[in-house]
Amino acid sequence: MALFDRNDIAVDLGTANTIVRNNTDEVLFCEATCIALETKYNNVRTIAIGDNAKKMLGRAPQEICVINPISKGAISDFETTKIFMQALIDKGRTNSLAPRVGISIPQNLTQVERHSLYEATMLAGAKEVLLIEDPFSASVGAGLDISTARAKMVIDAGGGLVEASIISLGGLVTSAFTKEAGDFIDYAIIEFCRHNKSIGISKDTAEMIKQRINVFSDNPSVAIGAKNLVNGMPIAYELQLNDFKNLLLNSMEKIKRVILEAIHEAPPQIAPDLIDDGAVLTGGLALMQGLKDYLQEELKITINLSPNPLLDISKGACKIMQNYADYNQEL
Repeated sequence: MALFDRNDIAVDLGTANTIVRNNTDEVLFCEATCIALETKYNNVRTIAIGDNAKKMLGRAPQEICVINPISKGAISDFETTKIFMQALIDKGRTNSLAPRVGISIPQNLTQVERHSLYEATMLAGAKEVLLIEDPFSASVGAGLDISTARAKMVIDAGGGLVEASIISLGGLVTSAFTKEAGDFIDYAIIEFCRHNKSIGISKDTAEMIKQRINVFSDNPSVAIGAKNLVNGMPIAYELQLNDFKNLLLNSMEKIKRVILEAIHEAPPQIAPDLIDDGAVLTGGLALMQGLKDYLQEELKITINLSPNPLLDISKGACKIMQNYADYNQEL
């Protein structure tokens, strides 16, 4: 009997966004990994999750706390993660039975971090928790056959981590990662504005700036609302996007070095496969303008951008859960 006969759900629990799928591969939730909690009279109540909670960030009154339960791919707060997972399970539940929950996780998580996530999800109401590593979820979701001897390379560029992995015969040959991912770039943009422009901007504004910059072309200016750090007043500010090119290039260079690290650790037998097939680029950061072209030019191998980089991990986790007995022999 297939696992999904019980109303099970697959979860891509990302630093920036969380995606939940059900047994029919339907996306039930695709929103920010964020939760708003109200504490009154020693009671904690969930006000909102996802995008609605994210909109409250920096705007909520003192009794409402807006939290991102995942930081750099790992649990930042156990109790909050438990509450968040309970909300996700409620969204995916189709009957009174407790579902099995498959969660795709970064390959570098420690056993302590894995156990914390497992416990939080079990306490949230899961009957069983299956932890599936991101390189496998991303590869399967991108349509790669990881069961053959032909090596596959996948670059998962997300909000909390960038992982470069080479998979062959259903197992991990080499892997390397950096935490200088999407969120790191956002905060670097915030600090640049603080120290070089004397203005304070929100993370949402920083993300918008990151998405609009193309490091290979001339960029226009953009009008933003900010806080003048000299006098504390709101200010309409004209930002020159070209000022941020070097910042993004530095991040791309770090991603390139991580990919090279994974390639350098691979045995020589892998080289012909990488020459012929190149690598697949997936994850939310894969959509950053110029990243694919930069990596292809610098690495001298083909970089294939996945058609749906935001959805690959959740799609792969869902497929692996549906055939977990087969994949479990390989993973």
